[in-house]
Amino acid sequence: MHPLNVLVVYGTTEGQTRKIAEWTAAYIRECGYQATLRNSAALASDSDLESFHAFIIAASVHQQQHQETITAFVIAHRKLLNAKPSAFISVSLSAVLEEGQTEAQKYVDRLVSVTDWRPSMTLLLGGALRLTEYDYFQEQIVKFIVLKGGGVASSGRDREFTD
Repeated sequence: MHPLNVLVVYGTTEGQTRKIAEWTAAYIRECGYQATLRNSAALASDSDLESFHAFIIAASVHQQQHQETITAFVIAHRKLLNAKPSAFISVSLSAVLEEGQTEAQKYVDRLVSVTDWRPSMTLLLGGALRLTEYDYFQEQIVKFIVLKGGGVASSGRDREFTD
């Protein structure tokens, strides 16, 4: 019998979700299973998807939506994703804040509604603040719209919230 073969597909904007997907694939391998990691923005052939026993899809939220490449992948393969065990990891700054959990869940609900995918499980994870990489406008959006003026971004330093 072949070991469980898991495909981890990720969409990332600033790199945090890639780090999460890499950690996830490494953990799967440590558990004795096979894991293949693919960036949704660089997916080549989808012809081998049937060979996977399970799927983990990871995507980050920007401007209240997950990456279009992830949405397109899920729509294109929803039959297969619904037929086999699958999990969805949603990475957002909203998930960092207790009062943002409802909003973070709405992002997942929207993706599930649009794609008609029914993941076996979902996980909301906090992303990262890359304040040193943002221009002034981006920084203000993050501080006052995403984080609602909370003190999380007040240090002016980059922070990872993924645990």
